[in-house]
Amino acid sequence: MSAPSQEKKSKELKLEAKQLITRDQVMQNPKLMKLLKLIDIYGEITEKGLNTLIYKLKEKGIQFDYTFFKVGNAIVSKSLKEDILALLYVEFLETAGRAKKLKTTSIGKEALSLVGIPENEMNELKKAVEELRGEIAMVEAEVELQSKHLGSKK
Repeated sequence: MSAPSQEKKSKELKLEAKQLITRDQVMQNPKLMKLLKLIDIYGEITEKGLNTLIYKLKEKGIQFDYTFFKVGNAIVSKSLKEDILALLYVEFLETAGRAKKLKTTSIGKEALSLVGIPENEMNELKKAVEELRGEIAMVEAEVELQSKHLGSKK
């Protein structure tokens, strides 16, 4: 006698093709270099904090050409996430700590020194970042607390 046939369950692997990006391509992309400069000006920042910062900068009239969606209290942008991944891939950014804060690497700082960002744009960006620093610090503290809470459950 044969055993009753059993249905086989298989998991399907989905692959998503991504375009490979080089450091030269990143350095020639003003949007990516402006994003890198923003992270360099602010210092270590989480993705959630960065999303909030760029969203608030947009309200102040400083454009980064990202489309944002509000999901509950979270502000998210798919294209910003992709740009962060590109900067991480070429090692212009790295993540640090339990909260995985983004920070500029020495390679990223060197790239910024080679690519000029207009002085007036830089000053406007620095001023706006300083005005928003307190607001973003609250978002950062929330992320830190969440990561500590999740870390203690393990």
